[in-house]
Amino acid sequence: MKRKTVVALLAASMILSMAMPAAASDSTEETTEVTTEAATEAATEAATEAAAEADASQPITKAEDLDPAIAATTAETTQELPLVANEGDASFSMFVDDSSATGEFVMMDELKKQTNVDVELRLFPYETATERLNLDLNSGDYADVIAGWTLSDSLILNYGVNQGVFVPLEEYFEKSCPKITEILNLKGVREKMTAPDGHIYSIPYVVEDDLVGYTPYINGQWLENLGLEMPTTTDEFEAVLQAFKDQDANGNGDTTDEIPFSTDPNNKHIEAMAGYFGMPMNKKGLAIVDGETVYGGVSSKYREFLSWFSGMYQKGLIDTELYTQDSSTWEGKGSRDLYGVSIAYGSNEFSGIARGPEKSVWDVLPVLNTENGGIWLRDTSGFSVYRTQVVVTDNAEDPELICRWFDNAFSLENGIGISTGPVGTIVTKEDDGYHVIDKSTLSEEDQEKYSWANLWPQAVSKYMPAGFRLVEANPDYDEKAAVEKIYEPNMTEGVIEENWIDMGSIDTYADISTAIKDYFEQQQAMFVAGEQDINDDATWQAYVDGMYALGLEDWLSIQGISTIAE
Repeated sequence: MKRKTVVALLAASMILSMAMPAAASDSTEETTEVTTEAATEAATEAATEAAAEADASQPITKAEDLDPAIAATTAETTQELPLVANEGDASFSMFVDDSSATGEFVMMDELKKQTNVDVELRLFPYETATERLNLDLNSGDYADVIAGWTLSDSLILNYGVNQGVFVPLEEYFEKSCPKITEILNLKGVREKMTAPDGHIYSIPYVVEDDLVGYTPYINGQWLENLGLEMPTTTDEFEAVLQAFKDQDANGNGDTTDEIPFSTDPNNKHIEAMAGYFGMPMNKKGLAIVDGETVYGGVSSKYREFLSWFSGMYQKGLIDTELYTQDSSTWEGKGSRDLYGVSIAYGSNEFSGIARGPEKSVWDVLPVLNTENGGIWLRDTSGFSVYRTQVVVTDNAEDPELICRWFDNAFSLENGIGISTGPVGTIVTKEDDGYHVIDKSTLSEEDQEKYSWANLWPQAVSKYMPAGFRLVEANPDYDEKAAVEKIYEPNMTEGVIEENWIDMGSIDTYADISTAIKDYFEQQQAMFVAGEQDINDDATWQAYVDGMYALGLEDWLSIQGISTIAE
């Protein structure tokens, strides 16, 4: 294990620009987008080729015009429907992390009509889902299907490869799921999905993806109200937050209700801002420096970030509920125009401002300190294969039927329904492709009913072919495209690669990984809140020593990472 000083000078380059929203892929410590470097290159090549086929001025709106390999995945259905003769003849339960208020999803109802299969959803908010899943797995009282961002490589290796709780699915795919088979045959996908023992334990989730997921958004109206410019350095940013705090930035006459900075409680991503100091990190503490994946969670650059961020917390510039609020609290404060800045996947998630054809008052905060090495971590190369989204357990009476149910869900029109709205209601099929109606013409009740979150439990695997676009007469403003345009010149060239863990290291990795994740998060919170003094050398060294004592070097070595940035 090398332990060396890493100079954070990174070259950013343009790789791929495709802006189709995906689920919040970084919500769990080990959600995996990639396996081997070769597989990643193959998948990226496929996505690049698909993008090249779609001229920006003439998007592909007909499946037959797609790349032949991708077009092969777009059959209306590959299943004889209904899957069972009568409603109620078959059912299965599915555990999902989802914060739905009603538990009702338009496309789940539609699939029930198509298949006659009833799905009992067991929904838990992400804040409690991981703990509940662990309890279920330990007790044996787990659902037939487990889905969502709570799954991880470690769980699949432990409960699939080692214990057989998660059952292999590749034989069912080959026998009864032509559509899933075609998806697996896309470049690089089968390699990523296949575990070290040669089996495939999960339903594939293959999507075009954003180059960058979670970023800070800044309230442009507040900047305008106070006559402030967009900050470009951390010093300027802190000065803006101070102005937000001291003045009536939201213009409601109350100078005490402004919250300068907050973040999504389920995806805080504050360590990503260590990139402003030259250490672009993910939530596991991994970073890319000089094109190499390193561990940055004990580095001086990360400490420099924590010192800056903790200082702002002590000045009252950071939400005091940063580490205690749930999603509804975060969203509620945002909808009352109390935030100056928040980290999120999109500004509509917290602002209470629905997506529409016009840009909202929210702007993406640019990467700060770029003239002094500031850089942001690239999340994907525009294409992702998530291999830990849906598993079938040994409690399922008919795993093959479940696989067929998903195979049908992956049909083109069901994919459109899941991502945009049902064909025949929200989308109409015309000679030149599928047209999306103007949802603003719907009643408020129907706008809510057919909103993205109420179409489908979005943490569950779904499929839309790369490069395929719907025809929109009045398309929503593409906020993610705007983010990528601003961020791409100042992002790392590569992404953090994650490989399957060697069979002999599964237990060790699982134990160390959990301990390091918990320690990293707990210590970060204590440093930020001032419960531990980030500027005290002895306290910092105790944190570093604690990380090594937990097995940091072994944890990294198992992942093929040899450098710990100092």
